[in-house]
This record gives sequence, structure tokens and C-alpha cells, in this order.
Amino acid sequence: MRVDELSGKFTIKQNGSYDKNILCAECDGKILGKFDQEGYRILLDEIYKHCLYRDDKVKIYNLSSEYYDYNKLRKFFISILWKASISSLPEYSYIQLGEYEDKALAILKGIASYEDLFKIYIYKYPKDKDYNKFIYITKTKIANYKTFVLNMAGYMIFIILNGKNHPYTKENYPISKMIINNKNFCIIESEELYFQHQHLAEQKMQEMWRKGYKPPFAPKL
Repeated sequence: MRVDELSGKFTIKQNGSYDKNILCAECDGKILGKFDQEGYRILLDEIYKHCLYRDDKVKIYNLSSEYYDYNKLRKFFISILWKASISSLPEYSYIQLGEYEDKALAILKGIASYEDLFKIYIYKYPKDKDYNKFIYITKTKIANYKTFVLNMAGYMIFIILNGKNHPYTKENYPISKMIINNKNFCIIESEELYFQHQHLAEQKMQEMWRKGYKPPFAPKL
């Protein structure tokens, strides 16, 4: 799917890194494609209809389950991570799910749910920021739990591999309201958070450029 969050337009076309050895076109389009449709529908359209709070610096969006398909939305993010993990492309060599790779595939196939795994929460960048166009995956640790970060379509998406007993999943922890579940979840849009996360994006892009990757909009070095 080709996405330009700055304009809000998206089309179903291959964009960015592509590894033809991962899946056949039919599997990628018909099986994972339905997850893509739901994911981008939420991120680029539906979310704007559910602004719960706003001021000059912050917006809070809240979606209840009647407005999204929880299983498809969760599988959308898991599928991105899973495809990166099994890819042979050098830019994804550090994305390794290990023991969770087979579990991710089982979730995508509908064989199992593993609700304690792949806990997802999302921050949104303001629409006028250039880093909305950067797409990358990186890894980190949050509260000493292995976590992957997707920067795409104007969002920073955190995926905690094993969320069992993670503090963010506790009801008394504020971020617990942001964890995607089958009832509701919140997304926070914040310029302050954007600038806090910007350094991570800059580090990642510099790393990619050093490896020889040049996005079409990259400045000349």
C-alpha cells in the first residue's frame, strides 16, 4: 500500500522495501491485504471522526469497538512485523521475532490468538510534519520488555512482543487505555511527543543512508 499521510491519500500499491520471496501475490493480496485495508482505513480516515479532546498542543482520539475490527487491525500490525522478520532483505536483518515468529503466523492464520503477545499502542504525529513520510522499523526495550517500533503513515506504533505482566497493561497505568483491544483504545497526537521521537527517526534514517538506502525524497548528502 502506498501512503502519503501528509495528503491523506493511499492506494493499494507496493511501496518501500519489497521481498518477493516472502509470499505469493495471491496470499499477500487476498490474505494479508484485508488486514492492510482495515489498518489504513483506521489510521487515515476513521480516526479523525473520533476526537475526544483537543487543545493547541494535544489531541486525543478514542475508538470504540463498533468502529473497528479488532482482529483485522491487530493482524495488520503483526503482519508488518512478521514479514520483516522472515524477509531476506538486509535492511530487516536485525528484525528477528525468534520464538514469536511462528506464533505471529498462527495469529495471522487464525489458528491461535495469543492475547498476551503483541501488545500494540499508537502515537500520532501532527499532519504537517515531514517525518510522517519516513517508514522504518526499529527495536527497543520498554520496561525491559522487547519492543518493536514502526514509524509509518504519520504514526509511531509500539509493539510489545510479550505483554504478559507488562506495567503498561495494568488498568491503573495511563498507557493501558492506549493498548489496542476488543473494546476500545486511544491514540494521542502531540507535537511535543513528535519532537521527542524525532531523534529516533533521525538516527534510523542516518543508519539506513549509511547502508546505501536512499528514499526518493531524501536530501542529498
